[in-house]
Amino acid sequence: MEWMLVWRWLKWLGLIFWGIGIDAVLVNTERQRKVHGLYLSAVSGFALTWMSGWMMMKGMGYSMGVSWISNAMLLGLLSLTGTFLSAFTNTKRVLWNTVSLTGFLGSIAMMVVRDGSVSTQISLLALATLVGAGLAAWLTQPSELDAPDSATDAMKSGFQWVARLEGLTVLVLFLLYIPAKKILDVNLDNGTGMIGWTHGVFVMVYVLSLTFTARALGWSIKQWVLGGLSSFLPFGTFLFERHIFKEETAPSDLETQID
Repeated sequence: MEWMLVWRWLKWLGLIFWGIGIDAVLVNTERQRKVHGLYLSAVSGFALTWMSGWMMMKGMGYSMGVSWISNAMLLGLLSLTGTFLSAFTNTKRVLWNTVSLTGFLGSIAMMVVRDGSVSTQISLLALATLVGAGLAAWLTQPSELDAPDSATDAMKSGFQWVARLEGLTVLVLFLLYIPAKKILDVNLDNGTGMIGWTHGVFVMVYVLSLTFTARALGWSIKQWVLGGLSSFLPFGTFLFERHIFKEETAPSDLETQID
């Protein structure tokens, strides 16, 4: 019971950081501050929320098959995607801000209500809100943001931070968790699935970060695919993030080492 209280507090702490990050992205007009708010608060809060939420779910005997839990996760992922779009793009700000905020509030509503039928109603309300935001964005002239040059370093460091954390989860999963379970018959997470879930959360965050960073910095499709594949290999993301930025001066280095 004491651990459930710990997980609950960590979950709400994650939600607070997540909300602060969304607010930083929504209210700031400078791209650099948006990106900082995204990575420092929104991404870290999202990860902490769903890592602690997983342990709460296991402690209460639920699974991802429960409708309100899966809906909350999908809305949360929608919110994070909207936050990335708002931070990295300079068009359709009304739409992306609404996606970010609606997904976040809808996810919290699912967690509080914990009812299957009500969760469906919340999802429909969120969908209606997003449709309205889409129409508003289509009718509204987009506002220009600062030139992205001032935020390039923030985008790079944010991606590197996420890539290293994701790479760390891969190492724990493949070099510690799986060998201990298969060879020593020792379950490092006591059968909760926390290690695999943590890896899954950071894979989602990594793919979003990779996709938007690649688009903002003009990476090729091949570089994007290599970055995605690296997330499933031990030391893959470490190698990728270490060399990708060198391609501005030596485009063939990364491909040569990975090939």
